[in-house]
Amino acid sequence: MSFFGKLDFNSLSETERAIHHYMSSNSDKIPFMRVRDIANESHTSSSSVMRFIRKVGYDSYTEFRTHFKSSEVEKNELFVSKNYLDDSNFPNDFETRILTIAEQVQSCENIIFFGIGSSGTMCEYAARRLAILGYNTYAMTDPTFPIFSKLRNTTENIIFVLSITGMTTEILEMVNGFKNNLDYKIVAITANADSNLALMSDYVLDYRVPFVRLKQHEDLTSQIPSLYIIEVLSDALLNLNNEDSNIDVKETLE
Repeated sequence: MSFFGKLDFNSLSETERAIHHYMSSNSDKIPFMRVRDIANESHTSSSSVMRFIRKVGYDSYTEFRTHFKSSEVEKNELFVSKNYLDDSNFPNDFETRILTIAEQVQSCENIIFFGIGSSGTMCEYAARRLAILGYNTYAMTDPTFPIFSKLRNTTENIIFVLSITGMTTEILEMVNGFKNNLDYKIVAITANADSNLALMSDYVLDYRVPFVRLKQHEDLTSQIPSLYIIEVLSDALLNLNNEDSNIDVKETLE
């Protein structure tokens, strides 16, 4: 743990190990405890606690406790920042949109999930879930795939397009071929509700997530929100297909 510095655990005495174990197991309490309290709880002495604190590189207990507390705050902020499933990250009518789209899916002849990169991985997962529910569905992760030829002479098709930015050229070129065609409905799953993809789609399932890119093309943006949308959509379809199911989309969203 960072507040213990470069600690050689093998160099610790049995007493020091007891203090270390107590502090590590009760990190949320340490910033509010006195030296005497730590000594009592770890079944050691105040002098032993102070010797341990100096051994790990601090001149005083106040200095150690301040560093300890700041380390805990940083750790907590890290986990809070990754709470991507908070209600505020989805539109207020999210549940209504899910149910509306699920009803559209029920009557579709073909269900395609289209995306590239990490979004393509989500497409494969989504297609698998819906296939288990009995739908004719598949994932398309290659923008050069002859999808128009494959779907020729078919109707009632729905295309789920997964794109974090909603601005990827290859994605938009493909979607443009389906736009304004009555045989296809387009659903955008994107983190950018104002993107070109969203504007071209019949339905939009948008979410908020921090964009994280390394260099120019290495995308580390979380796919957790899109994964959640896929899960909730498949649960909604299960509800619609099976009146005896005990899964409730409202419970899923809570």
